[in-house]
Amino acid sequence: MSQTLTKGLRVIEALAHSNQPRGITELSRMLDMNQSAVQRLVNTLVDQGYARQAEGTRKYRLTQTLWELGQRSVEDNALRRLLRPTLRLGAHVTGMTCFFAIESFPFVVYFDRVEGPRGRPHSAEPGRKVPITATASGRAIFPYLPAERRALLAHPATDRTGFVHFPGLERQIIDQITRQVRRDRYAFSASGMRKGMNSVAAPVWSKGPEPVGAIVLTSSEAELRAGDFPEYGARVLELAEEATISLGGAAFRNTAELGPL
Repeated sequence: MSQTLTKGLRVIEALAHSNQPRGITELSRMLDMNQSAVQRLVNTLVDQGYARQAEGTRKYRLTQTLWELGQRSVEDNALRRLLRPTLRLGAHVTGMTCFFAIESFPFVVYFDRVEGPRGRPHSAEPGRKVPITATASGRAIFPYLPAERRALLAHPATDRTGFVHFPGLERQIIDQITRQVRRDRYAFSASGMRKGMNSVAAPVWSKGPEPVGAIVLTSSEAELRAGDFPEYGARVLELAEEATISLGGAAFRNTAELGPL
């Protein structure tokens, strides 16, 4: 990849992960890049409609152009087309919000969602990246990863951009979650990423030995009580099985569930 393109993508990533407009000096410092180079790259992004100057300032933010491109990509995505019927079924049968999260070690990324009448609106926003150890979706996935990869979860890290941080988790807790999920075949979280929200999740396989992601049922703690986790764990397992079959991963799932911890 050319250096100019790489640097341009880094500027886009910096703006995307900023919660406010950024000036050239700020971007230069964040990216450890020459200010003149940053200015040229930002000017190109503005000229092409990917960034704009915030009104009344000399700072910049991204436009909706990348969002539009991302939406088109997701709408045409084969994975989404195959999983969408299962998500609709989950939301219809349980009344809860049913979503799919993709593994992106050491994170998961919320990929698609169908809201149910008993779910809380705007939970699990598609595109959001969260630590794999912090949610039911991630906890359904990592117990089926190789032991050497699970060991890495005990250490802090970042994603490829360096802007999203993974805090690490105590090895004892990692092992405890692994044993529970491998025993019950589903994971749960109580007030995980959002206070008052409970979730149950089960792993989904595609054409590979490791889970591609997880199907999740989520709702408020009043609707999805901790005492109901086994009941809804069984339901999410059924949904995950249907999704795994749709993605051609049944053989890999069977092998993984019989494999060693």
